[in-house]
Amino acid sequence: MDGDQGEELGSFEELKPFGESVAFMLSILGAMELRSFRVLMTSVSLEPRTFGVLRALADVGSAKQHHLSQLAQVPASTMVAILDELEAADLVSRDPDPGDRRAHQVSLTAQGRDLIERATALAWRHEQEITAGLSVNDRKALLDALSLVFRNLKRPG
Repeated sequence: MDGDQGEELGSFEELKPFGESVAFMLSILGAMELRSFRVLMTSVSLEPRTFGVLRALADVGSAKQHHLSQLAQVPASTMVAILDELEAADLVSRDPDPGDRRAHQVSLTAQGRDLIERATALAWRHEQEITAGLSVNDRKALLDALSLVFRNLKRPG
């Protein structure tokens, strides 16, 4: 299977014997979800990474550029280009941080808030589609397990 060019799988069973590997399944499902989410976000002229940055800002209100990089899990060098793009589209503003003249505070514009509200509504509908059949408890257990895997991946070494 080749990233975005791979053929769609017909069933979960086609993944055996690797289908019993958590790492392999996370990789396969992540690639499938990224393709699906990318298509969804094009309907509101966003990429998944720009959605993540806007969503992080919507959650915190405003943030220093460096902190926003951490929140959105985007490398600082990439964040500059993303913010340039979002600022040019009048979705975010970057203003000097009054407490640190070397830093910038990033916040959503009114247009950015409107767009992230629409994009988030799409994302939640998508979430409901891909988690159909999971009970509330199953969904919580899945999120808890994924949170543990996340923490394990973040561990040094």
